[in-house]
Amino acid sequence: MIALAGMMLVSCDPVLIKGPEADAAISASDLQSAFVIDGQFADAECTTPQADGNFIKYHTTPARTVQVFNYKADGSVNVLATGAAGVFKIMPRRGADANQPFHVSTINQDASVSTFDSSVNVFVPGDLAPEVKILTGDSGRKAWKWYTIDGSCWGNAGYVGAAGHGADVAAGAIPGIWWGCTPAQLETEQIAHAGGTAYGYGDDNAYMIFNEDGECISYKADGTQIAKGSYSLNDYDPDCADGYHYGKLVTTDAPILFPFAINKNGQRVNEFDVAYIDPNMMILIDPAGNSANSWSESTWWRFKNASDVDAALAGSGQRSWTWKTVDGSCWGNAGYVGAAGHGANLAAGEVPGIWWGCTPAQLETEQVAHAGGKVYGYGSDDAYMTFDMVNGTVTSYDASGKAIASSPYAVENFDWTAPDGYKMGDLATGAEESGILFPFAINKNGAVATNYEIVYMDGNLLTLIANYDGVAANSWSECTWWRFQPKK
Repeated sequence: MIALAGMMLVSCDPVLIKGPEADAAISASDLQSAFVIDGQFADAECTTPQADGNFIKYHTTPARTVQVFNYKADGSVNVLATGAAGVFKIMPRRGADANQPFHVSTINQDASVSTFDSSVNVFVPGDLAPEVKILTGDSGRKAWKWYTIDGSCWGNAGYVGAAGHGADVAAGAIPGIWWGCTPAQLETEQIAHAGGTAYGYGDDNAYMIFNEDGECISYKADGTQIAKGSYSLNDYDPDCADGYHYGKLVTTDAPILFPFAINKNGQRVNEFDVAYIDPNMMILIDPAGNSANSWSESTWWRFKNASDVDAALAGSGQRSWTWKTVDGSCWGNAGYVGAAGHGANLAAGEVPGIWWGCTPAQLETEQVAHAGGKVYGYGSDDAYMTFDMVNGTVTSYDASGKAIASSPYAVENFDWTAPDGYKMGDLATGAEESGILFPFAINKNGAVATNYEIVYMDGNLLTLIANYDGVAANSWSECTWWRFQPKK
């Protein structure tokens, strides 16, 4: 038995204990004597003993209902376990003290609460667990937004729940999909699924944040909190060995974006099949108690990375990007804005102050003068560039896979919320050469831009601007822009 040490106190606040009948009065010291730790373990099932295990098994003798809790960083109560016996988990942040405090309370028949404080030595991870990092990134805090493909980000499907569905989930396809809608439709024509209430989910820029403390919080586009709860990604399998499940996402208090089951009049969902997840995309499906291959109605969600710039550029180590052509253009010129108030819908790929643009094919035909008259191989829809996180390099390739140019790269001053209202950060490449596709400043006879402003980036879109001449904000002097998407 592990001894418990700590200051004892008696509280008159009965709000911690919920549900069970109150027991006969007990003092804090007697409660501490009655609370017995049976051992610490490496797993929730308590099959692998570990001296500093994060799973702590306990019982009370004589048996009485207790609540084990600690406090979150914001001072709110974090309930770890409730019952006369059970298991609670303490998993500190990276770099935290191994000696972690916890508290045990019980409610007495006179409505008073007896509490004692204690602590236990637990394992402190040097890195995030894989099932946490995939949701939070290396920073331990990551935002996810709606990912709309072919006009839909949420909808219904026939429940498959097993291998053989044939959907290319890595490309965003939904197993068994029947129908879907855009974020804007969620709280207009589809508002009945939310019980008729508009909460703020129905916006392209609504988002949710997963953090390493096990919290998920959803927000309106303006940053107002909608819902907050806990999460765990159980049975995470990045290789998807069974052909369908990447894991099970379990939440409390429905904190994901638009957490409503379809055609259930506002019923919230807290348990999801993870039909796909990588650092830049997540697909969730509500199993709704259906059996595999039943094709009964289920609900699906699709999200994209909104804030993790390292994952966006380089995925889990390397990631390739190619041209993204919108309205016939992927590269061109603009009047330099460099400040808020430009009015461009950046998330839709619009370019602040845009004047003109061209297709990839035009880059090395009628626009080849911008490259000093030379054809390098950039002028193809299939040309691409690869960011390598380990080596810190970006390398451009022609359509055949032949390398064109390579340079180091570094992201600087990145903040996905773009607090200045204009850019998220800066991308610096080599002093004289750049691995960015067609890295030439417009109308400069082959001069290479090596420093770029990241005016927008998420897991599926990258828009850059080069202020090659260093002109002032709102000068509307000529600058160059680029737009890219991940290579499929």
